[in-house]
Amino acid sequence: MPLVDILIALVSFLLGLMVREFLPSYFRKKGENLATKEDIAEITDLQKAVEHRFNDLIENSKQRHALRLAAIDRRLAAHQEAFSHWRELLGGAHTETVGTVVLKCQEWWERNCLYLEPEVRDAFVRAYSAANSHHAYVQARADSRIIEENWSAITNFPKILFDAIQLPPITQADAVQVLPKAELKKQQ
Repeated sequence: MPLVDILIALVSFLLGLMVREFLPSYFRKKGENLATKEDIAEITDLQKAVEHRFNDLIENSKQRHALRLAAIDRRLAAHQEAFSHWRELLGGAHTETVGTVVLKCQEWWERNCLYLEPEVRDAFVRAYSAANSHHAYVQARADSRIIEENWSAITNFPKILFDAIQLPPITQADAVQVLPKAELKKQQ
């Protein structure tokens, strides 16, 4: 056998071996790599979608929080003003000039009712409505039960106000005075 035939046979054998052994594993690995790239692209798209949704939620939360913070000062001021107006009502409930104070309260309520907690808003209206008629009930010597119920509508307002606006203590020392010791331990 000539040397050329041996070389051709050897090259053919090596090519056959390469085609049978190397190329299938090469193409299998290339296929796996392509599938992995597709999977990574899909996972990356999903990750970006989740990040986008998360960022939207965070931004919406920040906006709501900013709105709450902007409104809280005004809300606290409105509750304080409601208390001041109530004190005026209380002082004028037994006088003939209570109508002027009631009108002042109504005008104030129309400008500020959205800043009040719902229970406080309703209690304030009940208080100034009751104050409006209280002097007349007393002067007419109405049934004592009616006078007492009417007076309760006026005097219950601060409790409703204070229950609605409970501020946390500013310092730990304030918390000691306000909260029982067992409650403080829970918070720590």
